[in-house]
Amino acid sequence: MPQLPDRIASELRSAVLAGDHSQAERLVQDYTEALRELWLALPESERAASAVPEQARELLEWAREMTLVQRALAAQHLAIVETASRYESAPRDQSSSTIQVHA
Repeated sequence: MPQLPDRIASELRSAVLAGDHSQAERLVQDYTEALRELWLALPESERAASAVPEQARELLEWAREMTLVQRALAAQHLAIVETASRYESAPRDQSSSTIQVHA
């Protein structure tokens, strides 16, 4: 039995929010197929007034935006880790951190 687009949409939102991009990609394919089946089942007279295209566009736009935000955050975190690792692994100049007294 084919899955309902609303159920797949919910699973897609969950996958995107969890950062599970592989699962989200699979669900986008499932969602597209479910929408195609739903659209083909709609009578021609109902297609013009259908909210299906707008709902699909909004969901996919949201998923794209969330993915871009997550990617930007990951890039920022990576930059922080790289900066911190440079400080962690930098050789310390012992002469600059000690006091020398000459008599």
